[in-house]
Amino acid sequence: MILLGECRPAHTRTAAFATDAKGSCAGEVQAAVTGGTHGGNTGAAQGGNTGGTHGGNTGAAQGGNTGGTQGGNTMGIGELAGRTGLPVKTVRYYSDIGLLPESARTPGGHRRYAADALPRLRLIQRLRALGTPIAAIAPVMAGERSLAELVVRELDAVQEQLREATWRREVLRALDDCPAPERSRRLTLLAGVGSPDDAHDRLVRYWRWALPAGLPRRLAQAVIDGAVPAPPADPTAATVLAHAELHALATADDRRRQPQPHQVGDVASFYAGLLDACALAGEALVSGCPERRAEALGHFVRAYARVDGHDDTPAFRAHLRALFRRGTRAGSFSLRYWRQALAVTAGTPSPSAASGQGHLAAPLAALHQQVSGLSLTANTG
Repeated sequence: MILLGECRPAHTRTAAFATDAKGSCAGEVQAAVTGGTHGGNTGAAQGGNTGGTHGGNTGAAQGGNTGGTQGGNTMGIGELAGRTGLPVKTVRYYSDIGLLPESARTPGGHRRYAADALPRLRLIQRLRALGTPIAAIAPVMAGERSLAELVVRELDAVQEQLREATWRREVLRALDDCPAPERSRRLTLLAGVGSPDDAHDRLVRYWRWALPAGLPRRLAQAVIDGAVPAPPADPTAATVLAHAELHALATADDRRRQPQPHQVGDVASFYAGLLDACALAGEALVSGCPERRAEALGHFVRAYARVDGHDDTPAFRAHLRALFRRGTRAGSFSLRYWRQALAVTAGTPSPSAASGQGHLAAPLAALHQQVSGLSLTANTG
């Protein structure tokens, strides 16, 4: 029977961030830096030590370290380093890889930088101080991506790193909290999973193999959505281990197919009836409504009764009860699968984003207990 029996194989941006017609944000490089070219340390043309345009030390126009006005309002690499506190070799590196393009070179081969180099360099400096990779900064400096887009991408990357670290922590806890003989078994089990997303994909592939080939595509996808639990968003050692057990079952040589046409006849009617029953059972679990619970059981029983042309009678329910109780045996593939799925989902029948179909483990466990009088999680001999 499906799912319980088994078939043996035969942040808001400000107006200062103006975008161009292509949607890039080149102006953000300067606008993102407070006081970028409006005084403070950036005003090379305001005099001070630069001697730029106010007379006084006219020799500043000859170059040297003051960088006054050679080739326009430009600066040397030493001045950029001094104003930002960065080593000259770091500024040179940023220039060499294209983050800080030079505007010209002196006859002696010294690099000169345009007035916007200082705010550009400060933006690079601040992003690097936050641990932002060079590869993520480059598109911003080229005007191909906005600062806001960079923040969103980096936040996503950090969330994924946290997810991976949390999963690994719980894997290690699962290995730590057990006797030595069990640790060896768990190590083999958990090592076979790889990443949780890869394991999820293999579970999906199992169900595509296990379901009848003639099942309508949308119906098959609804079954898969309900049968394959997503990797736990907030994993524990127990749920990580249960997910690994599911993966081992679905990839083992003795994995089982789900009911085929020669067993249940009209597979579309059979699987659709079971999904309807599970949807009602899920609602009953959430609401606690006894009428909805009874309605779910009726749909479930009728799905099986139609297989052999029976009606939903007390005699058939007794027959189905005996059938389910015989199927609830140690070593049953389906029993082991749904026990582990129930552990992964923590008994929550919340709808999936893809299809709206809640996970099937909790509703099936409830229906199984109603039919057989046995808990799906009980140990059986």
